Amino acid sequence: MRDLEIGKPYQEGLERIPESIVFDFTQNGGFLRIVFDSPLDNEIEEIKQGNIKLGLLRKEEIIFFFIKLGKLPWMEAPYSVSFSQPFELLELTNENKGYTVKVVLIDGMTGIVKALKLIGLPHDMSLKFKEMVEKQRQTPIKDYEATLNRIFSSYDIEDLLKNADKYLI
Repeated sequence: MRDLEIGKPYQEGLERIPESIVFDFTQNGGFLRIVFDSPLDNEIEEIKQGNIKLGLLRKEEIIFFFIKLGKLPWMEAPYSVSFSQPFELLELTNENKGYTVKVVLIDGMTGIVKALKLIGLPHDMSLKFKEMVEKQRQTPIKDYEATLNRIFSSYDIEDLLKNADKYLI
């Protein structure tokens, strides 16, 4: 993955990016891309400095990664390992070890990186994520878009969060 810098373009030549929250995982760890149109100073500061709450849920073979940064509302990012480049999850034999997630906030109107944060996932959350990925690899999703649409038409984020495992950092 290329180096990202605050105040620089997320990707050269890419200015307008639709508002979204996208989670991916690579051999280097997790990557959470948050795109807000013209993020406010307080939103940028909450992402940089706010307390962190996380959640994980496996629903109909889709993994949902949840994050709450400071006073911002909970955000969810559906994830399927089938969309990631191949990677091997490291064994977490030490109770003090967990996977990392790099969080980047991008201004969707300009494509400029506004905030960066590196999060160390708690050990138990990392183990749960590893278990979910292994199950997802064994049971691939037949129609990701249809499954995701069905979930989002039946549940809002609060409903999904009720069943998620939650973690504080």
